[in-house]
Amino acid sequence: MKAFFLLLICAVISYLIGSLNSSIIVSRFIKKDDIRQSGSGNAGATNMVRTYGKFWGVLAFVLDFLKVIIAYLIVWLIFSNVEPAIFEKYVYFFKVITGFFCFIGHIYPCFFGFKGGKGITVCAALVCILDWRLFIIGAALFFALVFITKYISLSSIAFAFVYPICTFFLFDRKFSIFQHYIVSNNTFGEDDMTYRLIATAIAVLFSVIVLIKHKDNIKRLLKGEENKIGSKKKAG
Repeated sequence: MKAFFLLLICAVISYLIGSLNSSIIVSRFIKKDDIRQSGSGNAGATNMVRTYGKFWGVLAFVLDFLKVIIAYLIVWLIFSNVEPAIFEKYVYFFKVITGFFCFIGHIYPCFFGFKGGKGITVCAALVCILDWRLFIIGAALFFALVFITKYISLSSIAFAFVYPICTFFLFDRKFSIFQHYIVSNNTFGEDDMTYRLIATAIAVLFSVIVLIKHKDNIKRLLKGEENKIGSKKKAG
């Protein structure tokens, strides 16, 4: 029960930090505009690039990525000192809850009328804090597809598909990825498959939300109407 309560506090902290959507903040306070009224209407790095240029798009990406890292550092500083035994045992779940509620906050920010971005940057940041090797796999796929196809949306969708697949197959002792969660904390005893299925289910949930948020992009891709990188036309 105490662990659940601490995870609930973690969720609230993470949601509030996630609601600090960088694209909206930058567009409002620096550009005196609202990114959601320009381009595709999406509060994300791609629309920032199309609307204001590469510098502002990269800045929005970095800030949205960092907010997940910062949220987890805050969670770690609080709970590793207040309840170190519980934090150590459930560290995987503290990381996932942090990432998931930053993700929800980014998409539905309470500070900005619950209309935000699509969450792919935040999802990538979660993968990074879980295991940097898994992040490298996803990032390599993402940038390779961007380079080959020039479609940011297609690369984001591919990332969403690959994330749960990689989680399932790499959540294993012999691959060492996530090994410290399984071996050190042993939350579910010796049943590695239980941990693997829970981790995969969480990854699937992230991916489903990302795909839903990209439904219009998927439709345009199927019709051949999606804009490529460098396009100034309206797109998702």
